[in-house]
Order: sequence, then structure tokens, then C-alpha cells
Amino acid sequence: MIIPIRCMNCGNVLADKWLFYQQKVKELVGSNKVEPIYMDGKSVPVTAEFQVLNALGLKRYCCRKHMLTHVDLIDKI
Repeated sequence: MIIPIRCMNCGNVLADKWLFYQQKVKELVGSNKVEPIYMDGKSVPVTAEFQVLNALGLKRYCCRKHMLTHVDLIDKI
């Protein structure tokens, strides 16, 4: 699947942000071994994804959901 052009809930344009999102997350994570983060419900950890989504200005949970959960299957087809 390819990233939807617009958010299916609010209609915000997402497709133009996808490549930047992927590149920045890879850049921030780098070759560092990522330790699993366990949510305790008291604080929100600052992850690479969190930083990039804030930099893109995606504030709504629906838009963030699309970016965080999208699986790029076009290469496997």
C-alpha cells in the first residue's frame, strides 16, 4: 500500500510529508540500537517519531496514526 493522499478522518494532506518523515526518522535513529520503551501512563517519551511528527506540525491523533502505523508494501509487490 502507499500512504493515503489525505487523512481519512480530518482531510489533512499527508502524502507530501511521508518521504521526509521516513528520512528524518532513519536519520535520528541511525545505527543506534533502539531500546524498547514501556509506557507507564505518567509521561510521554521523546522518540524519533515524536520529534519528526512535531516538526511536521501533525498535531491531530488521526494524522499521527496514519504516519506511525503505515506499512510500505509497494516494494514487496
